[in-house]
Formats: sequence, structure tokens, C-alpha cells
Amino acid sequence: MIPDAERTIKQTTPNGQPGWRLAGAWGWLLTVPLASAAGARITRLDETSSLLLLASGLTPLLWLPALVAFAIGLHARRPALTVLSGGVAALYLTWALPGLGVPEAATSGGARLRLFSANLRARNPDGAPIGGEIGAAQPDVLVLQELRPGMVDQLRRSGALDPYPYELVRPRSGAFGIGIWSRLPLTEASEVDVEGATMLRVTMIVAGRRVPLWAVHIVAPVGPNRDRWRRQLAWLGRVARQDRPLIVAGDLNATRWHRGLGKLLTDGLDDAHERRGRGWAATWPRDRWPLPPVMRLDHVLVSPEIGVLAVREGVGTGSDHRPIVADLVVR
Repeated sequence: MIPDAERTIKQTTPNGQPGWRLAGAWGWLLTVPLASAAGARITRLDETSSLLLLASGLTPLLWLPALVAFAIGLHARRPALTVLSGGVAALYLTWALPGLGVPEAATSGGARLRLFSANLRARNPDGAPIGGEIGAAQPDVLVLQELRPGMVDQLRRSGALDPYPYELVRPRSGAFGIGIWSRLPLTEASEVDVEGATMLRVTMIVAGRRVPLWAVHIVAPVGPNRDRWRRQLAWLGRVARQDRPLIVAGDLNATRWHRGLGKLLTDGLDDAHERRGRGWAATWPRDRWPLPPVMRLDHVLVSPEIGVLAVREGVGTGSDHRPIVADLVVR
């Protein structure tokens, strides 16, 4: 009986480590999908799949499961798993770190303004919470997306829009209503239809200086909308090369790890969060309790002439996005 027991123990405890054979299998289950997504990104095949685009958006998080697989490979003495998972972890961390950003030096002088940008969610039945949040933030400029006519009425009744004498508002019953409200004088107001979505442009007069502002909402890259998403981001890239100084605010349905937005950030615009060293902050989805938001689809982008004093995320009750409150200065 004793020899049989010894053989059983040897069969179930490879390398003298009980249970690590099963752990090694879990390590591979973590590593193979991550390595496949990384390979698709390197070969530029990630935009062929909504799932792969989701993986790209989760870049700041994906080095963590790869690191877990690396630890499993070490303990289970699986050289192939250790090497592959370690390489994948290093690759995702290399991609993620530049997106964290670095806090910029304090800006002295210039005219300040506070911008509040929020995707309200078209199905949001109650505008009172976001109205209260706007009132508490006391922004100078509002940029609101997924703005339906009923929501505009609710915000007006709440008094949240009373401080804003200037506006350019295009509410819609679907997901692409959009609006700008401002304490600052607005000129040169216009709207552009980009692949079926309305984008708004105004020029704000900030302490005598003209500052263009674009309010945008890019379609989500799901299914056949992936081509529209790419074209809309390419259009935004062309816009960014034309105006200076410039502020762009809204739901871009992209992170800096997607090529369209990444190119925008190398063509002269900066992300306000990255200017404050908070590039990994997340705004979506905020309504999946107990899970926290996992990626930032909402952005305030600025040209070099615009300083970023502070940026934070709001609550966004009733929406699946958290708002952004950015304190900016025109240098």
C-alpha cells in the first residue's frame, strides 16, 4: 500500500509542488488571449474586431493578469509560460506607461476657465442629479452629449442652465444630441455632420482672446460602426491641425491606445488628464456596480497654448459615463 501511495503523490505533485499543474493551466488561459491581442495590435489587426479594440482600450490593466501568469510560471517551473507571460506583461506595461502622463509645471498668468463635459446617456430619465452636479461645479462652459429634448427641458427647469446666456444646442431623440452652454461670449457658431453625427464648433472669447471649442461625440466602434468610428477620428485629426489655440471636449469612444486617438495626441493636441499625470483615470462604465469604470472614453483635449491646472471626474448619476471637470488657462 505504501508504494502505491507514493506513486499517487508523485503523479499529483509535479516538481514537488501540489496543485501547480492546474495553476499552470490557468496561467496559459491568461497568457494566450493576452498574447493574441498583443500580436493583433502589433500587426494592426486589432481594428478588425470590437473585442480586440476593447482589449486595446484596457491596456493599462492588462499587464496585471500577465504578471499573475508570470508568477504562476515561475512557481510552477514552466519555462515557456514564464518567458511568454513575462514578455506580454512587459509589452503591455511599455504601452501603458506613456499614457499615464506627467504633471506639467504650474502655469502663471493667463485667463482661466472651467469646462464641464458629460455624456448624459440618452436613456437617462432624470436630469436633476446632473443638474445638481453642474450647479456644484460652477463651470464656465458646458459640453453635453447624448442630449435629448426632454433632458434639456429638465435641466432648464432645474435652474442648472440659468447662468449661461450663450448656447448652441442640438438635442436629438437618439444618442447624438449635443449642446454647448457658456458664460463666456460665443461667436462663429457652426455645426458639422460627420458620418451621421452632429459636431459643434464655437469660438469663445476668453479675456479678449479667441479660443475655438469643438464639442464632439464619436460613434462606438461596434460591428459595422467600426469604419464610421475610424473616419470620424480621422476627421477630428484634420480639425486638430487647423485651429490654434484649440479645445476639444466630448465622448470620443476611444482611448489613447487606439490608433485614431493616439495619432491625434501626436499631432499637436494633449489629453488634459495626461497633462496632470492622470492618464489612467477611467470614466466608463460607471453603472456596473460593484465593478469600477475601466477605461476613459471621455476626453478634454487641448493645444499647447492651453494650460491644465486641474482635472477630475464627476459622479454622473443616471449615465454610464462619469463627467469631466477641467480647469484650464489660456496662456
